[in-house]
Amino acid sequence: MTKKKSSTRSIARTGHKAVAVPKQLTIGDTEIRPEQFYLIPERHPAGPGPWGEEPDKLAWTDPATGLACIILRQGDGTLSGYASVDPGHPLWGFTYDAVPSAIGKAPHRGIDYAELCSNDGPERVRVCHSRPVQMHRSAPQGADRAGHDDKWWFGFSTSMPGDHVPKGSKPRLHREEGEVYRDLGYVFEQTRELAAGLSSVAGGDGGEAGAPLQLGSPTTKNDLG
Repeated sequence: MTKKKSSTRSIARTGHKAVAVPKQLTIGDTEIRPEQFYLIPERHPAGPGPWGEEPDKLAWTDPATGLACIILRQGDGTLSGYASVDPGHPLWGFTYDAVPSAIGKAPHRGIDYAELCSNDGPERVRVCHSRPVQMHRSAPQGADRAGHDDKWWFGFSTSMPGDHVPKGSKPRLHREEGEVYRDLGYVFEQTRELAAGLSSVAGGDGGEAGAPLQLGSPTTKNDLG
């Protein structure tokens, strides 16, 4: 008898649970192939809400740009989005506040994260590509060069004023009227927008109204050693 092929790529283990990684996933009108798909009980908001069926970490390669992307739930229950660039990209190694405004202000309330692959903690909570690769020779000092991602990750958070923070410290009666929980669909589209902006820089596209993007001087970059 021919063995039936599995519909999943791998198993993502989190705590005492094992979650099958979907072979394909459709969010909005976009179909992706998840590379990581985790449930993180200690970060997932309790009780009913739009987060009920959401994963807490989702990694994929953006089909439009080819950039690696991640959505990761934070300790406060909100979702953050990340997209990465390879060595040789004009913005590789830039701090988030040195990113041209035409790109930096694009996702949600703007980029507030720019780091090399995170080596801290288990895979389910790291901002890092799922496939280990050789480190770039100019990686920031202190980075682990043995079998870790050399991509540079840019990201944004959804715990800003006006955003609903499921595990926030504000008393329920004092939460701002009109606060909105930024769900998986929203963060997914914002992450794709971030990827598109980063890709446009690599392709030499202009910023707003076709104006060329003004990149910072080398002194605005992190110390690349």
